[in-house]
Amino acid sequence: MESETGNLKLFAGPPETAELPVPPLPAPLPDPHVAATRELIRPSAVRPGRRNYEPYSAAWFEELEQKRYQRHGRWLPKALEFGRHPGESLLVLGCGLGIDAAAYARTGTSVTVATAPDERPDLIRENFDRNGLTGEFVALAGPRLPFADGAFDVVTWNALYDAAEPNPLRIDELFRVLKPGGKLIGLFPAHYDTAFWQSVLLPLQWLYWRRPADPTTAPKATARELVRHFRRFGEHRVSKRHLRRGELPYVWRLLPLVLLERIMGRVLVLKAKKPILAARLQAAQIDVGRVAA
Repeated sequence: MESETGNLKLFAGPPETAELPVPPLPAPLPDPHVAATRELIRPSAVRPGRRNYEPYSAAWFEELEQKRYQRHGRWLPKALEFGRHPGESLLVLGCGLGIDAAAYARTGTSVTVATAPDERPDLIRENFDRNGLTGEFVALAGPRLPFADGAFDVVTWNALYDAAEPNPLRIDELFRVLKPGGKLIGLFPAHYDTAFWQSVLLPLQWLYWRRPADPTTAPKATARELVRHFRRFGEHRVSKRHLRRGELPYVWRLLPLVLLERIMGRVLVLKAKKPILAARLQAAQIDVGRVAA
């Protein structure tokens, strides 16, 4: 369009259209078979059940929770002490899909879920909301924990799928955020598991038996190694749990599974406490330092 005013000509170009911001695409959902396999601590070759629920739906989560705590996982509620910490503050590390965190929240525990970059807090939060549960969700960017000293009564750490052995800095952080007398509950892959004993006792097993792959991916540890890693803690108790009959040679399956899992189970359960005396000494050292300053 053009207009004249005296000797001045004005030109109006086409109107500019402002570009609307494009929202980022949501991250793709993790493979539901892999996610379920990790929650059930089973080899990836195990086929899923016949039911075809929509992945990550309410029915899918409900079925996965039932399977996690039944049969091979019947030891988990007692080992993780569901229902024993109502009204206490609890930090969950290695949360997976947050099924254990939801179990704690149902029994009145104040739950804080710390998620690593490869975990999906959005899925955990959706499951919490569907069940009317409340929890705090904090993203982690490294081994340091963004919490105050003595913030929690209990810390649980599922390290079955960590990329490396327990980080000394992370262990120090766990010690720091626990209250004096607070408890640590950890799950770690066992070194002396069924795979180890099959290799020792059945060296020619490859001729007649193909052993399933390990259900966990983290480096395996012995009870003695765990006690050494967590030596700042006290009252260490280590037990061995979790074994599927399908992971055993055919002859071994005749023996009681409850006995075999205590000998060659896949998971070491570590329980330890932060000594009250150590916390008092630390506080005294801080007071002395302030006086000296």
